[in-house]
Amino acid sequence: MIAPILLPLFSLLVALVDSPTPVLEWDVVERTEKACVVEMTLATTGETDLSKLSLVPSPSSPLLLVHSSPLSSDEHWIKNNTHHWMWRDHPEVMSLTLHLEWDELRATPDVPLLDIAWEHIAHGERQRWTLGTIVLPGNAPEGSSPEPEAQRTAKRLQDNLAEVTLTVSQVQEGAFVKITEYIPQHCTCEVIESAGASLRKEENAQIFLWFQAPGAHSLIPSYKLKCASNVQNAAFDGEMEVAFGTRTKTSHIAGVEWVGDSPALNENMELNLSPDTQSVVVSALTATDTQLDSSPLEGLSFSVQLLANHRDLTAQEVSTSLNYQGGYSIFRHEGWHKYLTPEEDTYAAAHTLRSHIWETTSATDAFVTASLEGERISIQEALLLSNQNWIP
Repeated sequence: MIAPILLPLFSLLVALVDSPTPVLEWDVVERTEKACVVEMTLATTGETDLSKLSLVPSPSSPLLLVHSSPLSSDEHWIKNNTHHWMWRDHPEVMSLTLHLEWDELRATPDVPLLDIAWEHIAHGERQRWTLGTIVLPGNAPEGSSPEPEAQRTAKRLQDNLAEVTLTVSQVQEGAFVKITEYIPQHCTCEVIESAGASLRKEENAQIFLWFQAPGAHSLIPSYKLKCASNVQNAAFDGEMEVAFGTRTKTSHIAGVEWVGDSPALNENMELNLSPDTQSVVVSALTATDTQLDSSPLEGLSFSVQLLANHRDLTAQEVSTSLNYQGGYSIFRHEGWHKYLTPEEDTYAAAHTLRSHIWETTSATDAFVTASLEGERISIQEALLLSNQNWIP
């Protein structure tokens, strides 16, 4: 394994080097028989006109899948299992978590898996570096990472009002976490502590979203639940989804543990609970691998980006340059004119369209994009928000 350049040298390079030399540091943090997780940090110095990071499978690599955490960039696309990110400004320091899977039948010790390449244009000059090569790590450590856990507790404030707290622990740093709390009938909820989550509300659910979990501490959001009748008669239910790399776990959070009440009150509560057996289990959490159910999400759409440049092309120019005859719209962003196909409700439909475009037009670099309420988001976020599957 090529030893990475240590990031403490970054400040020295800034002082001594005028050219934007990239500095890379990475580490294998998890390992199984046929997969590993790599944490990577990249820093650059100086100014660039255009920069690109590429993760390129090595020749004869046994890699089957490369999946990355979200990384802020102007463009991101995947082709032939190779990831590319592009920036039109100067990204100074960036962090990325990679999930790599390989064919264990073809894997041998020290076989190269992936080249990390950096390319930029500065002052009209183009430069390219191979910053390092990730090789097949050593044997998997004994044991496995603990599974994420969730627990719901509630404290009665009034007969029809309670403060509900969710405690989520054992979540890996950088993971995507989604908690869906189903609001009981004839009740309303008001979030009083988001714990850093983005909040979304549906007709009968409160959703907490962490796109990159902090990891070092438990996630402890809370809300007030107000019901038309005795709050302790309410049936609590919810789900937790945790995604890291290509792995997604869905856990059922059923029931509630009441705190701060007298034994007599707890006894009455147990007698009045819903007969639904899942609702009366206290703090039950069952983790299962799931096959996600594809369903459109309001405000979420997918398109295929055909090309991007700095001016509007006529329909004839698009047809001539790409041999593309379909419809498109132009999205203007920071001086760039991006040509997008009509919106699709599902990732699968957009992926099929992208494959068709690759086969029938000259737009062989076309890629799928996603947007939520008009704002572009990463494909990973879109798939997790809408419970859709990624397609290689």
